[in-house]
Amino acid sequence: MSRTRGLLALLLLLALGGCGTAAPSKHAKSPHLPVWTVASFGVTLQHPAGWHVAAGYLERLQGKTGYVSLSALQGSGLTPRAAAESQAHQALNSFGGAPTLKALKVGGQPAYVILPSSGGTEAAAIVLYPRPQEISGVPYRYLIVTSTAKDIMPIVQSLRFLGKKN
Repeated sequence: MSRTRGLLALLLLLALGGCGTAAPSKHAKSPHLPVWTVASFGVTLQHPAGWHVAAGYLERLQGKTGYVSLSALQGSGLTPRAAAESQAHQALNSFGGAPTLKALKVGGQPAYVILPSSGGTEAAAIVLYPRPQEISGVPYRYLIVTSTAKDIMPIVQSLRFLGKKN
């Protein structure tokens, strides 16, 4: 019996040993990437290894390869598209002069990704919360995830709402 257990343990170790070598998917939740839980925003998401909470910002991770930042929009009376347009054309112009809006579902919720045009420095996703999220006593209807154009889709596609089966 102990020889059988030893053989099973060896097979299990060999099988698990390869788990760390597979390249993680860029567009799906991956067991190989760290998970960041932000209870105040009611979400978890995955991010590249080596990113850490930015000094002085509980809602921002950063590393040598990029960053992700969370914020929220009250958005009373705004459709998901109108909420995304309000962010895409804000005064800072961080998405460039003619950003692209792409509709999608995130955690089963309507969302828009804002992809930068020429001259834009960042990308974002605007996601309708399943129910208003109270942050510091104020209800918010939309989550805003901001990152680089190369990182936004993998991050957003890994996003999960706390307390909701996604």
